Amino acid sequence: MTDSMVSPSNAATLAKRYGLLEHQTEHRLKILRSFDIPPTGKILEIGCGQGDMTAVLASTLLDGQVDAIDPAPLDYGSPETLGQAQARLSSLDIGTRIAFHQSNPVSWLERKEQGAYDAAILCHCLWYFASIDEVRRVLEAARGKAKRLCTAEWALQAAGMEGQTHVLTALARGTCESHIPDSTQNIRTPLHSAQIKRVAEEAGWTLVREETWAPGPELEDAKWEVGMILRDDGRKFLERARGNIEEERVHVLLESMLHAVKNAKTKEEEESRGLSCMDVWTGVFE
Repeated sequence: MTDSMVSPSNAATLAKRYGLLEHQTEHRLKILRSFDIPPTGKILEIGCGQGDMTAVLASTLLDGQVDAIDPAPLDYGSPETLGQAQARLSSLDIGTRIAFHQSNPVSWLERKEQGAYDAAILCHCLWYFASIDEVRRVLEAARGKAKRLCTAEWALQAAGMEGQTHVLTALARGTCESHIPDSTQNIRTPLHSAQIKRVAEEAGWTLVREETWAPGPELEDAKWEVGMILRDDGRKFLERARGNIEEERVHVLLESMLHAVKNAKTKEEEESRGLSCMDVWTGVFE
């Protein structure tokens, strides 16, 4: 894709045209720019969710096609469910370049021939996976079926105080959900980039390029995540833990982590006048 096609300056126009959030659209354009995907390719997007990246990706393709897959129920998500969002995007002009599928990624890839895709993309979806073994199985299944693997995830690091509250929140929520076997929450396996690189290499991929960068200050993911864990002063978070996890030592750990989040939030807001997102890591493998 050319720089002009994935320029963040196009975010407002694309967001208005396709019913997306402007700052989320800008963020995904920055991710796509780091991936450097051919504009005429056949792309597989794994973990497409409500299609935020799918829409941006399809809008930048000149003559390409996106298979967007996600195993989640179509009634998952709020305020717009996966099914509603996917149906809306399919009805727009970019819909001819998108095919949504509710499918297990491994099963889907097993049915595809070698070299079926120019690239497989996983954008901010790896933390949804139930375990690192599940991630490994998907990356192994994609090996050979896609010529390139493009990943984007939160980096679990921040250069300064800004973003630290987001990091602590992700680790606290991930710790809680990792102890709940049937969890469907959005942070279940918060992998660091070092772990993603290791599991990708174990699956047969070779890293060719990576970047770590700070997202725009307008991006609201940190506010959403911190707001979720501190809802009702954190009582809802602890009630969920006590209602689903038996080990008292885990309850103690989670309460300590909650206090760390509260303290970091207070300090970050005092020093930075608001909450910022942690850094983002992108990696391209072949």
